[in-house]
Amino acid sequence: MRFLPEHIEERLRAEVAGRGLVLLEVKRRGEQGTTVVEVIVDSEQAIGLDELTSLARWTGELFDEAAEAIPGHYKLEISSGGLDRPLEHLWQYRKNVGRLIKLTYDDGETRKTELFQLVGVDDAGLSVALKNNRSKAPVEPVAIPFDRVVRAVIEPQF
Repeated sequence: MRFLPEHIEERLRAEVAGRGLVLLEVKRRGEQGTTVVEVIVDSEQAIGLDELTSLARWTGELFDEAAEAIPGHYKLEISSGGLDRPLEHLWQYRKNVGRLIKLTYDDGETRKTELFQLVGVDDAGLSVALKNNRSKAPVEPVAIPFDRVVRAVIEPQF
């Protein structure tokens, strides 16, 4: 969030938190004339379109007030984290228990990437069941400590 002045970022962060959301990232992308300022939020509960719209209006007004601190023309986008965004926080894992997760982890000898079902989460790590089990036999959950998790992304199910 380096391009935002500190006082603007603080006001944005406070507003997002006051709405029961978490500010994951603010980024600026594109080139002059096609710049997009993207505000990415998440929550322990599902975020509705009305909430995102309301936050977009508020953020637009904040940025308009601080036009001199945020130079140039830009398009503002407010969105939730999305499925392709890696999980970072314990609460993000908790809200996705039961879903498929593509997990990259160190098994002690090598780095692996596998598809699991997220069975449980505690302060120490994840409990996962391997999903590419062709025999259809029940699979015992495996514990993977957080310090071995390299990257975790929710895998869409159709």
